[in-house]
Amino acid sequence: MNASLARIATGLMVITSLGQTAHAQSTAVEGMSWKIESAALFPNDLGPAAKAKEPILVWSTKNGEKVATEVHLLVEAPYDKIQPAVQKALATFGAFTSDTGNYTPAYQSDGWSEVLLSRRPDIRNALATRFEEPRLQLAVKEGALTADEMARRLAQASARVESLPQDSTTIDAIPTKYPSYYAQQERSYGLTGKRSSKLSIRVFDVSAAFGHPATSVRISRVDSYPNPKYGLLKSWRDFNVLSTGPSPTLSDGVVPAPVFEAVRSALVAAADGHAVSIAPTPTAWVIPADLTAQVPAFALTAPSSDAPALEAQTIRWDTLIGTERDQRYPHDLLTLPDGDLMLSAEISDDSGRPQGVWRLHDANGEWKVESVWRGGKGARQLALSADGRTVWFSGSTAQDDPAQMHAYDVATRRLASFTLNLPDTASGRDWHWELADDQLPAIFDHQSASLFDRDKANANKLGDEQLIVLRPATPPPAAGGTWPFKLSVSSVRQSMMNVRMKGNTYIWPVRWRGAETFWTEDQLGIAELDAANGRVLRALPVPQRDGTPDRNDASGVAPWVPTPLGSPEAGWIASGFVLMLTDDGSMPPKLDGDANRNDRFVGMHVINLKDGRVHLSALLGRADTLRAAARSANGRLLAIGSNGIKPRGPKVVLWDVAKAQTPVQLSTSARGEPHALAFSWNGSDLWALGSRELLHWHLPDALKDAATRGSFPDQSHD
Repeated sequence: MNASLARIATGLMVITSLGQTAHAQSTAVEGMSWKIESAALFPNDLGPAAKAKEPILVWSTKNGEKVATEVHLLVEAPYDKIQPAVQKALATFGAFTSDTGNYTPAYQSDGWSEVLLSRRPDIRNALATRFEEPRLQLAVKEGALTADEMARRLAQASARVESLPQDSTTIDAIPTKYPSYYAQQERSYGLTGKRSSKLSIRVFDVSAAFGHPATSVRISRVDSYPNPKYGLLKSWRDFNVLSTGPSPTLSDGVVPAPVFEAVRSALVAAADGHAVSIAPTPTAWVIPADLTAQVPAFALTAPSSDAPALEAQTIRWDTLIGTERDQRYPHDLLTLPDGDLMLSAEISDDSGRPQGVWRLHDANGEWKVESVWRGGKGARQLALSADGRTVWFSGSTAQDDPAQMHAYDVATRRLASFTLNLPDTASGRDWHWELADDQLPAIFDHQSASLFDRDKANANKLGDEQLIVLRPATPPPAAGGTWPFKLSVSSVRQSMMNVRMKGNTYIWPVRWRGAETFWTEDQLGIAELDAANGRVLRALPVPQRDGTPDRNDASGVAPWVPTPLGSPEAGWIASGFVLMLTDDGSMPPKLDGDANRNDRFVGMHVINLKDGRVHLSALLGRADTLRAAARSANGRLLAIGSNGIKPRGPKVVLWDVAKAQTPVQLSTSARGEPHALAFSWNGSDLWALGSRELLHWHLPDALKDAATRGSFPDQSHD
């Protein structure tokens, strides 16, 4: 047997004689075999074939038997020898209409173009060079990608097997034509002729895929017949504008056993001892791509189960602000340098201003509360300046009011409100804001060129989308009022986030506050951009953050996780993950790719910015989402929290980042889930904002990470 076909998956069936049809045979699909059965055994799946008790081809799998709707036979013999043999075998079944011709590989059906590409790396490389490399080179030149990213993307393009471009015939490595034969037999039954069948057999040359003479044969039949549950009066009576209703005609796909046996016998006879293989689809002969070298490896680290326990003190914040009887939706939490707390939440009361911000103060063991702001929308995010003097948040007094930013002076307890005057470049839809190095808000948004601007000379050469950053055009007005913002920088990198990747395509900022650069998160990982011109300086791949583990593709930003959180002092960035794994009771769970997995495991990948490697994949455990994250002032500690499924109730895990260990177990008797986390400025305390409680853990002195000049604790939430 040729070495190329010998690489087919274990279990590929090789027919060498004609006396084997009574037994189930292996196929190209692992765990599947075929046999001949009466269609009468499948009355719920088939119509006319079942009534006629026709012998049909059936697939046997570990999950039971399944009617074959088509079958593909591959024989290691030249087309000009196989096609006449098939045509002769069909002659015993009556008249067929037939057609022969030469077709381009781009129009190969049933997945054979994928087989061709998977077995011909020379073609894949030629396609990548022709259709991908010029744009990637331009992206490097324009500062949208790094050279390393270009190399990784070119490798991914060279492994792609999805389809052949229709204009690919100009590439020398691709065969221009391949011979094909198509035969079809149509029959009608009954007095009215409403029952019909269409038997189709296709034979074509696939030698180009295997590097030696090889021919494929496809057999299928479609039976059409009136739907017994359809009636004109009934369809009028059951008419629904949102539904098409039942079809007047039903159709079944089958492979008639006599035709299959005759064709199979003809192939064996004509093959002169060469292999004949059978499979449900051509994907059985696709050689899977191997891009494991392009995907960052990682190992989940589970929290320690034998670390000393630390019990939380519980404080009812809903009682303090007088909303214990109202519905509450907590947003964010801040610790102030003097030990006070700031929290924001939505309160469904009768005030008409559901969003609020409050300050809490511990007066000799008795907590006092003061209202800072109430409004119609906003306050989901609180941010404290690096010097601890100003709390920033966005929010509008009424739902339809213009966007506003608010600055709360911690020392004087005064609130200044500014109506934002944004340039036309802002989308006005879903922008994010972060504090920049000057401790003033910077707005991150996305700009798409209009349909009429895309062909202009100054349009983005790589696409029509850009990441834009808006910065204040003036210092904040001393007495409040209108505050103008201007376009500070734009990045064409956004145009390189395309639909071939998984999940959300937008680039968003990492919580960082750099002076000359800012970090962002995208589908492939994290990237450092020049704050002056938006050009990418570094791009670090991040392990898989979303979905089932995939050894070939780690792209995709996880949903339901906090904003990526960075520590300039410790030199790391943590990015959240939500992985679909199987909960078999082990911790950490196995990183398998079981398609039947349905359990979410959450945590954060911590990337060391010095070497670009994964330092820690900190696992929280099984949970629906990853709600919150916080870091201590100098980045020694990372806390993550969510609604842990096991155990029930709030679950917060504290990590010593450098040691990749959980030094204590944080426990609480409170119910609900943590919505936000925050370390104190003196490094002695960790706080969590729950559904109705504040949870407070006083940390051991050995874990203390106090703020020093220029350092401060920070946090983020989903």
